[in-house]
Amino acid sequence: MNKNPLVYIDFGGSRIKAIAGFVQDNHALKVMGEQEKVSDDVKSGIVEKISGAAFNVSKITRLLQNSLKLDQITRVSTSVNARTMKHFTTSVEGRIMNLVTEKLLKDLEKECIDEVESDKISAFECIPLAYYIDGQYIDEPLGKKGSMLRIDYNVIIGNKLVKESLERSIERTGIAVDYIHLGIEAAATAILEDKDREEGCAVISFGATTTTLGVYCEGKLQEMSVIPLGGKNITKDIQELGISFEHAELLKTKTGCAMEEKVEKPVYVQIPNENPGNEPVKISTSFLARIIEARLEEMLEPIFDQINMIPYPLRWGIIITGGAAKLKYLPEFIEQKTGCTVRVGSHAEWLSEDTDEKFYDPAYSQAVGALLLSDELINKQAEIQQAAIKSKLPNSFIKKVKNKITVGMESLFKYDELEKEQNEQQK
Repeated sequence: MNKNPLVYIDFGGSRIKAIAGFVQDNHALKVMGEQEKVSDDVKSGIVEKISGAAFNVSKITRLLQNSLKLDQITRVSTSVNARTMKHFTTSVEGRIMNLVTEKLLKDLEKECIDEVESDKISAFECIPLAYYIDGQYIDEPLGKKGSMLRIDYNVIIGNKLVKESLERSIERTGIAVDYIHLGIEAAATAILEDKDREEGCAVISFGATTTTLGVYCEGKLQEMSVIPLGGKNITKDIQELGISFEHAELLKTKTGCAMEEKVEKPVYVQIPNENPGNEPVKISTSFLARIIEARLEEMLEPIFDQINMIPYPLRWGIIITGGAAKLKYLPEFIEQKTGCTVRVGSHAEWLSEDTDEKFYDPAYSQAVGALLLSDELINKQAEIQQAAIKSKLPNSFIKKVKNKITVGMESLFKYDELEKEQNEQQK
């Protein structure tokens, strides 16, 4: 378990959050608490107002420190889901000198990234999909012999300003950025099982201003796309009826549903007019469902098209997550459009029993996954550092230390036996 709590910054489309937690010795995540601030600094996953976002990050991290009595927060992680992000596959080849080494694998990955990146394009993730030695597929190339190694990569790219704006929004506060996770990978870490990743599934993550698709098969992220529309857009459509954004959001979550045909007995709901001088607005639950369904069709049509073109089966169907995933009849709506089974993802098994119930909400899946990924990466770095230190110590030194310990222990045991014998004689 890490001594210092992990802190995650969530740049949402309607608010910015800071969430703290730590992974316990039993591998359960204890979410300690959060602080948030309403924000319009981020649109479609891109920080457009860096100064405003930096101010909000500074404020919520200070509030988090004070509320949880933490030491000063100096490092955080975040995640990215931006409208410019997309994926493509490419291959890189390298000559094997005797056998495949860790250095060769890293060199080929760097070569792949260098080929992709430019003044405007950044590679967010470079995922190895398949390995071939002398044209023959192989599961694990490390340590294998051959002449040529080819690696097929799935590269996630996007506008370089996306990553830079995230980093600048945090680093302006004096806080360092440890990791920038793919948002869809963070969500998948929290809600998917190994069998889902191996045998095929699609994850749809509903954010405030983006909706992200991630397709998994053979344990890896095979496809990804980000649609610049989300739950906030549905709320704004409802707001057009003449009510405030807050009342529109409440109406959507409490009364709305994803399919008009599911509204068997429509009723009228009366909502205060956004203009206090006007009469209250009366809205039929049937008409409300029609508004929501129309926007969902627009949001999800490109995602459905991509799912229909997938050349391999999605044995475990579609798993949805995010705040808007709680919308009534949304699984049924997606099932009707795709023919796939649909379920709402759950990250409950990762959370400790004493974690507040509100963090079990699907809206926190991405944050939970990001905290888990950060903990895993920190532990891996610690193992690498320990291995590096050990490798630098000469064998003669290690043997001397072992001998001293052994001799010391033998002396200690002899002393214990002597003391025991003297005690027996005194009795």
